[in-house]
Amino acid sequence: MQDPLQIAIQHHQVGRLQEAGRIYQSVLARNPNHPDALHLLGVVAHQLGQHQQAAQLISRALTLRPTAAAYYANLAEVWRALGQLDKAVECCRAALRLQPNYPEAINNLGLALLQIGQTAEAIEQFQAALRLRPNFAMAHNNLANALRTQGDLEAAIEHFRKAVECDPKLAEAHSNLGQLLCERQQLPEALTHCQQAIELRPTFAEAHSNLGNVLREMGKLDDARRHYVEALRLNPAIGMIYNNMAQLLQEEGKIPEALAWYHEALARDPNTPRIHCNLASALSEQDRYDEAVAEYEVALRLDPNCPEAHNGIGFVRHEQGRDEEAKKHYQTALQIKPDFAPAYCNLGTLLEELNDLKGAEEAFRTALRHDPHHAGAKAQLATMLRSKLPDEDLEAMRQQLTEPDLLPGKRAVLHFGMAQALDARKEYAEAAEHLREANALALEAWRKRGEGYDPERHHQFVSEMLETCSPAFFTRLRGLGVDSERPIFIVGLPRSGTTLIEQILASHSQIFGAGELRFAREDFESLPAVMAGRVENVPPKEGSDPAMAYLARIDRDAIHTVAQRHLDRLHALNSTALRVADKMPDNYMYLGMLAVLFPKAKFIHCRRDLRDIAVSCWMTNFRQIRWANDLDHIASRFREYQRLMKHWQATLPVPLLHVDYEETVADTEGVARRLVSWCGLEWEPACLEFHQTERPVRTASVTQVRQPIYTRSVARWKHYEPALGSLFAQLVADSPAGA
Repeated sequence: MQDPLQIAIQHHQVGRLQEAGRIYQSVLARNPNHPDALHLLGVVAHQLGQHQQAAQLISRALTLRPTAAAYYANLAEVWRALGQLDKAVECCRAALRLQPNYPEAINNLGLALLQIGQTAEAIEQFQAALRLRPNFAMAHNNLANALRTQGDLEAAIEHFRKAVECDPKLAEAHSNLGQLLCERQQLPEALTHCQQAIELRPTFAEAHSNLGNVLREMGKLDDARRHYVEALRLNPAIGMIYNNMAQLLQEEGKIPEALAWYHEALARDPNTPRIHCNLASALSEQDRYDEAVAEYEVALRLDPNCPEAHNGIGFVRHEQGRDEEAKKHYQTALQIKPDFAPAYCNLGTLLEELNDLKGAEEAFRTALRHDPHHAGAKAQLATMLRSKLPDEDLEAMRQQLTEPDLLPGKRAVLHFGMAQALDARKEYAEAAEHLREANALALEAWRKRGEGYDPERHHQFVSEMLETCSPAFFTRLRGLGVDSERPIFIVGLPRSGTTLIEQILASHSQIFGAGELRFAREDFESLPAVMAGRVENVPPKEGSDPAMAYLARIDRDAIHTVAQRHLDRLHALNSTALRVADKMPDNYMYLGMLAVLFPKAKFIHCRRDLRDIAVSCWMTNFRQIRWANDLDHIASRFREYQRLMKHWQATLPVPLLHVDYEETVADTEGVARRLVSWCGLEWEPACLEFHQTERPVRTASVTQVRQPIYTRSVARWKHYEPALGSLFAQLVADSPAGA
């Protein structure tokens, strides 16, 4: 009759853990001190996740048979699962004292060392195990994980492949190989290995999660979601699965939901830098930059060599205009991870703004060498090079757009980039088709994020601004502002020439071009806090901006508080220039408030044929502007702009210089001289060499202002009349002469 222990071992070897455990218990019922039954029942308990019970059982077995190296080796894995890594290391060393050439114990020692961060020593142990047993599949898998931690991805892939070659049924190796191939954008092969892992072990939660990652990268978001849900059902304790679900939601533009999932991930796994970085990226999408940087800094405390954290901080600092700091972080990320395509793309964008166009192109192309599918790098190249974009680059974009599972965000970016290149090649009809696709995708993305444009709400805002900033309002506040001539406000619709005017002025030695500052909007939004306690709290009308009621009641103290803070922030940007130019186009909405705060500031209004502005807005992939993707929204926004500017023309108590883009192109010197004189300064010839001025330019028109004046953007609308004729007809009907 077969020994019950041997029957139990047979069940154990094929994965029938419950049946094996039941027989081990029956053996122990007859002989409570059977060391092998105690040891193997402990192994079953460990495999079932009952680690405390496993530790007790195997420890009892060791008191009965203290010379059993296998008992120590397996107890080491139990201690590792319990997070008691020092005990795990000691058990492995005890096993090796008893049996020095024991590959399993050496492998387990490597695992414990890897978990306590001693990666180099762990690699030595895995290599030692493989010298003793070259076909040890799990040691190849573990060595690959350690090499991946060190950043040696090619060697990691090689050992994952050896693991599945040595043991084609090793689900862990298939899953790990699939995830790494996914990160390297080798998606078809990644899909195969992750699917094999699940076929081999349907209850393997991590494999379901990794398969979800592959499917997410392939654009199959619903399929990815199903595997994340299944992974959580199988093991709800793994923080990384919550992180992966959050990334999917972030991909869909559902940022509040994504944030909640990232917090769930950190509740379970607070010490993984990657989760902190992903949370930070979601926060930065909401412009919550201080919170984002705080999360990136947590990631760097956990891992000072985290490339994602350096790249993320670089992006935030870039958005904040702290370009040198951004550049250093991008470069640090690339020193740590030389094949990090997103950091190359971000660096390229920064270099383009700094007028290093050769360096920018090299950065974009390096990104594409490491990730040939990087849509952002392709689109940036197309937008920067335009007519100079090589045919093979244009064809690569066309080819990528044929991929059925390309994510909508990447598809939109490619369409926008294609349109820029085709427009420069005078292939206007095809450019228009790409723009229709790009804007439809961008519009849908805004809607999915719950941030769609509401023309009625904006109409209400403008109406209330007109009502608030009445002639009586300006009469009441005359003489209460701060007498600083330092600010220059360059306003108008986006793409109306504000960047060109700023570049001309910033070429003057006494004018600092600050770019598009958010200070005016923030001044307006600060009024409730600034005036709290001094005026009666007035509940806003339904749908009204809460600050509007406070603007109507603004007084001397509030004016001086807000104005001085504004000046202090300008001083922080530049402490020496006589004038500081703010070219935020939307400041035309706040001209009434700004005129009250700074009655001696210089106000410049940029005008341009509305049809040309409409075409330019429709062609631009804006990050912040929500109304430029829909023709009706464009028409509505332009009507409100005209309504507001007509009101300012009639009521504003400060002089306003109107500058027409078309006149600037036709008579650059005449307009430039008028601008400098308006700002109260002596003429400098450098203002005509604005395209040579070395300063960062952060705008969609960055490449245009690096060139001498050209006329091709005047009456550009005619090329797009077949596509946008109905919009143009509205703009002409709505536009008074000279607007």
